[in-house]
Amino acid sequence: MVKTEEKEGHLYRERREATLEKIRKALLTREEYLLRRQRKEILEQCRRIAIAGLSTDTNSRGYVSTEKLLGLGLEIFPILPGKETYLGVRAFSSLREVPGDVDICLVYPEQGVDLRHLAREAIEKKVKAFWVEEEQAEPEVRELLAEAGVQVVEHESLEREYIKNFPFPFHERRATQAGKRSVRVSERMTASPITVRPRESIHDAIDKMKRGHFRHLPVVDDEGKLVGILSDRDIRLIRPSRAFVSGEDEALQLWSASVRQAAAFDPVTIEPDASLEQAAELMLRWEIGGLPVLDEGGKPIGIVTYTDLLREFLAREKET
Repeated sequence: MVKTEEKEGHLYRERREATLEKIRKALLTREEYLLRRQRKEILEQCRRIAIAGLSTDTNSRGYVSTEKLLGLGLEIFPILPGKETYLGVRAFSSLREVPGDVDICLVYPEQGVDLRHLAREAIEKKVKAFWVEEEQAEPEVRELLAEAGVQVVEHESLEREYIKNFPFPFHERRATQAGKRSVRVSERMTASPITVRPRESIHDAIDKMKRGHFRHLPVVDDEGKLVGILSDRDIRLIRPSRAFVSGEDEALQLWSASVRQAAAFDPVTIEPDASLEQAAELMLRWEIGGLPVLDEGGKPIGIVTYTDLLREFLAREKET
């Protein structure tokens, strides 16, 4: 009798812990979604960006990212003491010197930046967001900015956020919105795509591709949320050369390899209401052949590929 009660008590505790864990995950998912939506709302209002901590090295992260942000039609104000221009635009010695309002203060650690001093200047300029890409702001800096109502974003790529949410340059987006309605991604995507898990074998993934005639498979976690994408090109990269192994050895290696070893994680994605032109821009910009289409909860509801785009654009050519 005692053992039975102990067993029932143990089962109750296990179920309770499992329920609490589900609640914690649900709350975390909700929090992540709200943060993504909040960031998107901020970016929709932000066009003027001051960038500190830049390097003149053309291969540096800051240089490449700034070049892309300029290409998106944003107003960029480089904070670079001792320099008059940067990538063809006027540079400033400090954030205070930037004329007019500043929406976002973006920080790179390449040249060393006094974050406390910069945060005070950002508060004076009434920026909406203080964006630190590759390091973490000190607690004192976060508290200082939070008290002033400035959102702090850490370890997120501003360039990537803009490209994911607004892939067209802003002047082109306005022109598109004023003209003919674009075809939405949801109208041409392959709905309810076949997915794989990171722990599945490459062999199983290949089998799914062959049976469905797919070239891309979304990779999802146990909750069905997107974590990556696997393409036939990714598989070819890990496939051993037949010049060095037999067909039998090759098959054995594919059996033992997992999707986790080949897939691209944190992929570029698109929303169902985006236009096919936006999808094409993303594919060209990132040199990829497919985009997972996500719902608000981060789960794949479709996939749009360059083949879908070609069919649509060729159909338009025939109509004209």
